[in-house]
Amino acid sequence: MRLPLSSLISVRHPDEDAQRRGQSIILLAAGLNVLTVLLAGYIAITGAFSERIIGPVIASLVVQTVVIILARNGRVDLAGSIIVVMAIVGTIGSAILNADQLVIPILFPVPLLIAIAVLRPIGIVAALFGILAGLGVVAGALPPPENVLLRNSLFVVIGLLSLFTTLTGVLIGVGHGRLRRRLRHALDHADQTAQALQTLNEELDLRVQVQTETLQQMVQELEERSLQQERLLQEIAAQRDVIRELSLPILPVGRDMLVVPLIGALDGERMRQLQTQAFQRVERTHARMLILDVTGVPLIDTHVAQGLIGLIQGLRLLGADVVVVGVRPEVAQTIVGLGIQLRDISVFSDLGSALQHATLRFVERKTAA
Repeated sequence: MRLPLSSLISVRHPDEDAQRRGQSIILLAAGLNVLTVLLAGYIAITGAFSERIIGPVIASLVVQTVVIILARNGRVDLAGSIIVVMAIVGTIGSAILNADQLVIPILFPVPLLIAIAVLRPIGIVAALFGILAGLGVVAGALPPPENVLLRNSLFVVIGLLSLFTTLTGVLIGVGHGRLRRRLRHALDHADQTAQALQTLNEELDLRVQVQTETLQQMVQELEERSLQQERLLQEIAAQRDVIRELSLPILPVGRDMLVVPLIGALDGERMRQLQTQAFQRVERTHARMLILDVTGVPLIDTHVAQGLIGLIQGLRLLGADVVVVGVRPEVAQTIVGLGIQLRDISVFSDLGSALQHATLRFVERKTAA
């Protein structure tokens, strides 16, 4: 089963910069292993392979494999130091073995570039000192060339180039470190802000839920109050009807006679109610006579008198005679003063006389029939 490249170069380290450097170390070590194998194969094909080469090849493969294992396990600084030291040692050894004082020293900045890729700024500075020391070892180990001035100039240029490269790498590493710290700080601040926003959202949700429940409770209470008010209004309306009926009672006396005792002042509303109830009761009971007792009415004005006359006329149209009882002297004086004529209306001073008169009339009607 083929594994993806990301799993092969994964580094078990919590820091992102260490993971990046560890992945670079794994790729460099794997590339060096491939180059070592290819170089050994090329030497074997050309017939120049010897026992002197087997040891360095095996050692290189073993060391690079160890470097890969260390980097994958999170030992990034140790693995980077090993690969840089190997590059410096390899460059020094190649310069000494080939005895080339003009070409091989030019390769000394290569370990420094590797150090910039895999080490921290302090490790890059340490690699610079190692490279300068290696240049000194090469200069002391090799015999003086024919052109000493050219060699010294080349070494100075390589040293200055290494110093400039080191300075550039350190500045880049420090800048990346500051940038990473700022990014980490920004991420932490963003996480805190997100957490604070989440807390606020939860508080707002809780407040909204509490307010919603409160509003629902208030709405429920208002509905209950509305129902109670509606029931009260219905009860009041029913009580008003009862009071209206009690304030204008129509009492049956026998099967054909009704008595209406009026108490209190008669205004337009009560007069209309009296007419309506009297008409309905006479129509329903088929009464032949209605005794209208006005003893309890303190005052009868023109409007009330006209209302009573309209009531009497309406009852006559329904076939019922009307008898008025209890007209006090002051009420009679008011009626006369208003010029109201009570023609064809039987008037009695008390209810007993009216009942006696009504009884005699009923007897006469039955006798005549």
